[in-house]
Amino acid sequence: MTEGSVPRHLLNYAIPAILGDLFQVTYNTVDSIIVGKYAGAEALAAVGVASPLMSVAMFFIIGMGIGASVLMSEFYGAEDTRSLRREFATTLIMSMALSAVIAAGLFLLSGPLLRLVNTPPEIMTDTRAYLRIVAAGMVVTGLYNVLAAASRSIGDTRAPLACLIVGSLVNVGLDIWFVAGFHWGVAGAAWATVISQGCSAALCGLLLYRTERVFFADKRDFGIDRTLLKRTMRFSYASALQQAGIYIGKLLVQSMVNPLGVHAAAAFTAVNRIDDYALIPERDIASGETVLVAQNHGARKPERMQQGLRAALIMETVYGLVVSVCVFALAEPLMRLFVPPEETEVIRLGTRYLRLMGFFYFMPGITNGLQGYMRAIGKLSLTMYVTYSQMFTRAALTFLLIGRMGLDAVPLACAAGWVLMMVWEVGLIVHWKRTGRLYKM
Repeated sequence: MTEGSVPRHLLNYAIPAILGDLFQVTYNTVDSIIVGKYAGAEALAAVGVASPLMSVAMFFIIGMGIGASVLMSEFYGAEDTRSLRREFATTLIMSMALSAVIAAGLFLLSGPLLRLVNTPPEIMTDTRAYLRIVAAGMVVTGLYNVLAAASRSIGDTRAPLACLIVGSLVNVGLDIWFVAGFHWGVAGAAWATVISQGCSAALCGLLLYRTERVFFADKRDFGIDRTLLKRTMRFSYASALQQAGIYIGKLLVQSMVNPLGVHAAAAFTAVNRIDDYALIPERDIASGETVLVAQNHGARKPERMQQGLRAALIMETVYGLVVSVCVFALAEPLMRLFVPPEETEVIRLGTRYLRLMGFFYFMPGITNGLQGYMRAIGKLSLTMYVTYSQMFTRAALTFLLIGRMGLDAVPLACAAGWVLMMVWEVGLIVHWKRTGRLYKM
């Protein structure tokens, strides 16, 4: 990414990454659709309550991969292959250890955690079962994310895409078999998710070994490098906390939505799945921007770093406006995908939510574009602080408004948090440009 057209590099990176992440989200969406259709609104609500807890845990691991990928991109741009290999090995080993610890904690503490988020009593058993089964498979999920982060750090998003296509097809087939065929309910959906993620991880490891031998060229480099570990943790802790913070915010909001009843919890589960689809391209454009800017920082090309920021912001804004219009116009048909026609209250609540949110999807596009650049130049702690400001604003306003406005409070609180992020980040970028610090790490 240090030569050639900057917009073309961003698109070449983003399009396979977007398709791959859409397939990954399909794991949870297919779970939700099949569980909602064949096991009912209570089972759908159970999957929805468990998912934010899993996501908070998982994004600590994904955050480590994001931080490490910045370093791997810089080493790749500087053509320092030995450091690239040692960084990959260090991240892989530590991520596996972290995954195992988090999985054990989730399994053992599932009951107290679900009570903490005000899980309705009628769905407690199903929710606990789903959480424990998916937690048991967290190590393979962590393995896949590290392998995919390594591929993406050198600009290869096609291999992760192929792995997720295979995993998604396996997931769909097993969901239909376990839930619709065997009537295993939420447990069947959980087992389908774990098995499909294991398939994705195995295939991604095989492809990385065969096509990107630079990561495995010298077995002596496969171990923990303490110096790189310290640097990785400095980059990763902020990124991990930021990624987890996004879902901590969702978890806080979920705990306020749950007391509204099963219909509201089921509607919130469905709209969160639609949110994921709407926001994925914005995150992947920003991810491509991070890789491009980091590689050019390693190659000492500040003019291409600036071009990357400009191109990413244009793409993010255009996409955000398009998806805002689409979600607003298709709100009701989208909700009808998730529940049977007789669940009229779930459809009504979700449709109203999506039509409010449809006004605001362009905002996170802009904030993602700015944060993609900040991560590339090493400002990971700063992006964490900004993200947490949005999270706490969203949670606080939801708490204040939900009693009077019901589920309508959530999209309005989201919008207020995104406005705060935009003002803060734009101000920082302008200040750094004026003081000559925009291209320094």
